[in-house]
Amino acid sequence: MYNILYKGVNCSRFGIIPARRPSVPAPEIRVTEMEIPGRDGVLVETDGCYGTITIPVEFNYLVPPEKWMDAYRKAKRWLTGSGWLVLEDDQDYMYKVLYVKITDTERTSRRIGNFTAEFTCDPYAYLVSGQQEHSVTDVLYNPYMLSHPVYKITGEGVCTLTVNGNTMSANVGQNITIDTELMIAYREDGTMQNTEVTGDYEKLYLQEGENTITVTSGFEVTVQPNWREL
Repeated sequence: MYNILYKGVNCSRFGIIPARRPSVPAPEIRVTEMEIPGRDGVLVETDGCYGTITIPVEFNYLVPPEKWMDAYRKAKRWLTGSGWLVLEDDQDYMYKVLYVKITDTERTSRRIGNFTAEFTCDPYAYLVSGQQEHSVTDVLYNPYMLSHPVYKITGEGVCTLTVNGNTMSANVGQNITIDTELMIAYREDGTMQNTEVTGDYEKLYLQEGENTITVTSGFEVTVQPNWREL
């Protein structure tokens, strides 16, 4: 049997399994085509960003027919909202699901039933290991694509974080987290700290290849690199 995990829960918990391994489409770069009078072909503009992808998963029931509706109700609750999707044969990577749509619910006979869940995802496949905190030395080389890391700084006072020559100043009261994906800063207890930082979040991204990261003496920093690939 093939399984998937969504929000950390295996589909088999609800008495459903994929009918087959789902196909993962390739992301498409966003482009705008412009036709110019008197000129052959088109001009193409792109911002270098990619659109979302949709991963359809057809589920079959593994429970007795009289249990189908109960299993379906629990599965619908499980498939609401956003979360991480992991495929059984590619467990080093996961997909960031933005929302799920259930389609093609069908009960073809007393013994056979299925439905399809369409997972609309961020275009990237994220490394599971990239969701963990690492020391600075572990993330200086990025063998993957441009990533949007999370920096966690501990200490007391005004600190300067420097990434590839770009700086962000932070007034740290014991701890501060700088999330370059969400472009926010906050304390471990969830208190927002946006007014305590100065600098551009996007300039703290980890470039493909070699990077440099330093922090003011007396402070410590760990990095959740959010490594990703298409």
